[in-house]
Amino acid sequence: MSRFPDYGKRLRDWLPAVWRERDNPERDTLGRIRREGDLTLLLESCGELLDALQAAVLQHRADGFPDRPVATLSVADLKDAGALANRLKAPAAEDRVSDSLSARLTEATRQALADWTGQDTPPPALQELLVADLNVVISGGLIWTEQTFAGVLLRLETRIQLAANPTGAGRAHLNRLLLEDVYPRELWRIDGEHCQNWLLPYFARLLDVRLVSPDEAGRRVELRDAVSWRQRKGTRVSIERIAEAVGQFEVEIQEGWKRVAITPRVDRPLLPESTYGETPIPTPATPDMRATHPGLPAVTPDFRRCSRAVQCEPGNPGAHETTFAATPPPLTWRQVHRHGIPCQPDSFQDVTRRTVDLRTPNWHRGLHHPRRVLLYAPPPDGFFARVHATVNWSSLTAEVDAALATDVTEWDADRVQIRSLGLIELTIRRGDWHGNPRVKIGLRGLTPTPVMLRGVIEIHQPALFFFENLWLENRVEFSAAAVELVGCAARQLRVTLVEPDLPVIDATGCLFKKIDATGGLVRLEYASVLETLFANRIAASDSILVPPLRRESGSDDVPAAGCVRFSRLFHIPPPPEANDPELVNDPLWVSDGRRSALRCHVASCTTGPVLFWQGTFGEPGCGVLHPDCDAAIRAGAEDGGELGAYHNHRHVLRERAVLDKLKEFLPVGMEAVLVADETLSCPPPTAT
Repeated sequence: MSRFPDYGKRLRDWLPAVWRERDNPERDTLGRIRREGDLTLLLESCGELLDALQAAVLQHRADGFPDRPVATLSVADLKDAGALANRLKAPAAEDRVSDSLSARLTEATRQALADWTGQDTPPPALQELLVADLNVVISGGLIWTEQTFAGVLLRLETRIQLAANPTGAGRAHLNRLLLEDVYPRELWRIDGEHCQNWLLPYFARLLDVRLVSPDEAGRRVELRDAVSWRQRKGTRVSIERIAEAVGQFEVEIQEGWKRVAITPRVDRPLLPESTYGETPIPTPATPDMRATHPGLPAVTPDFRRCSRAVQCEPGNPGAHETTFAATPPPLTWRQVHRHGIPCQPDSFQDVTRRTVDLRTPNWHRGLHHPRRVLLYAPPPDGFFARVHATVNWSSLTAEVDAALATDVTEWDADRVQIRSLGLIELTIRRGDWHGNPRVKIGLRGLTPTPVMLRGVIEIHQPALFFFENLWLENRVEFSAAAVELVGCAARQLRVTLVEPDLPVIDATGCLFKKIDATGGLVRLEYASVLETLFANRIAASDSILVPPLRRESGSDDVPAAGCVRFSRLFHIPPPPEANDPELVNDPLWVSDGRRSALRCHVASCTTGPVLFWQGTFGEPGCGVLHPDCDAAIRAGAEDGGELGAYHNHRHVLRERAVLDKLKEFLPVGMEAVLVADETLSCPPPTAT
């Protein structure tokens, strides 16, 4: 009750009038009950009171109190993903809501639904696409219409919030409730129909499950599939399912004993060629033709053919199904010419036999060993998806200019206007700058990966900006505005606002090529800067700062003040002189002719070399840490995770969790090795 000081007043306002009008004897229900002893009247009145209590509780949730759950969906919220996908794939004539939602799905989702057979559980990529499209629907306008929802039974909470006609976060919450009422068997309810996160460890102890996944979805799958994994312990199918569930990424499995050269034996009959999806060798066959049998343990490569993966029909006996980064729907493929020269050496497409490698295994050595299980996984694309959505800034300027002209002086702190601009959501609310009201404009990408916002952005009016889930492809410049960024990639961000006390750039989980805030304070948390960083003051934590820190262009001075902790720096200064902290004892740590007041937490920072999969801004994998990157960077964050822009993506933690989990499910003496394979990012060619 202490959290909601006006709750008692709200409750009294909701009670039926007959319980409040004590001064009117004819309507004094309590008095009638005491005088007449009418049990029926007592029960009816208690029922009215309980209804009023429930309505009051639901109303305080509809009004935006802090205990409202997050409205957006995740894959973990899918109770029956197959049933949901089938309803959206082929809506029934009477299912008007599914028909309406099906028309609002993206082309990629429709194609994935068309490629899915409708029989098995939808692949993770299809589930992600469905969740992303439904989240766009949830965050947009109100989906309820009397005609569309005719015949849908709405629960009391949904009806109360529908009558309140909420806006902003309340409207998104209402859309989520409406979807739950339409799909009660397909979606978990937001009000706690499935257990909360804090209960997962208790269920894990009950089932004797060791939870290792850093993600909620992975931990829930660990509990859900614990029994089936134990039943199939040690099998190739279970290993692949465990790795993909815990790591939340695609893997292809190779067993090390199949990659080791052995001597053919007479007592080991070969399986038919059709088992491998290939055409049988015609008879009569020469020894040369028989040597091409795919099951023969040949060691010498056949230089007449190239061995690689090619796309094939799903019914092929040798087919595998994989979701490649560039094509969200899963594709089927098979290996051709197993004895030929590998087109992609050391990838999942390389099945050539080798001598035993006794070295300690890592991602590129010690792989060919009978006691190894090889898990090939694609490197993450990061912010720069191979298939991404693009929006031109020119299509948003009219709405942004109108938002800049909004007078928010009389606005309440919780008032917000939300406008859907296609793939981007625009919000307008009241902000605060040195105690003075300013309009705060938010732009948020609504796709699973950042939306590319193309075009030069120049803002010269006083304002506050908030960017989320955006890929800012061109220069962005603010002369009188401060900007906050979450989950964004920016090629060139320049803020000329002079402000030493409040952050003019406040970034969390972002990747930058260039930052220029010569006169202001820059605050970075879980950020990566690739090329230049100019700032008067800087506060950085758990970040990768590749370039030298400079106060301004053309100067060797470092920022004048601030603090850097748990980060990668170009240089770590020695401690200042105890008697004279401003004495220059390090020529690389100077500002205005004296030692800079920029503090560096030496014990938690590193100057180790940075190695990314891709260093070119805008290319897939840019800013993503390579497996050979320095260990102090891959595990240098305060919580043991990786430094930089992808800390919250938990790439390194997921890799560790997969290897840790598989220790329980592999036969004694077997070891799993995770191999980064760039060829899994692109689909194989079609067989010719």
